[in-house]
Amino acid sequence: MRGLKALTVAALALMTILLFVPARQAQAQTPSYLHAISDLRSARAYLQMDNRPNEADARARAIEEINHALDDIKVAAVDDGKTPWQTPPPQSGGDPNLPIHTAVRLLREARSDVDHGHDRPENQGLRERSVRHIDRALDVLSPFL
Repeated sequence: MRGLKALTVAALALMTILLFVPARQAQAQTPSYLHAISDLRSARAYLQMDNRPNEADARARAIEEINHALDDIKVAAVDDGKTPWQTPPPQSGGDPNLPIHTAVRLLREARSDVDHGHDRPENQGLRERSVRHIDRALDVLSPFL
């Protein structure tokens, strides 16, 4: 019986909180950031599935730059009121026999998407930093094309 009372009190408290929290108007998702996140995740996956030993260091550095770019884009998206966890599904159609080529294509698409996004003053240059990280990943991979 005590548990039921505690559960009821907790439910009433939660409902009270929800009544007093101001509702935010839903903001439209900017597809460029979300597409960039999807492209970067796909590029990272292609690099991770490549197992050629002579390119391991370059792949590791490129994946590190991709992770930094993803972190910056996610922060910028959250700052803009977007949900970076609801991105388009990863792209298919890449060539598993040429994973670096597919990753470079996806990185270029992500760079284009991020470059066309808006960098609000509150984002403190996150868009420019993410473009730099993507450019570094492309520079690391360019000798292997």
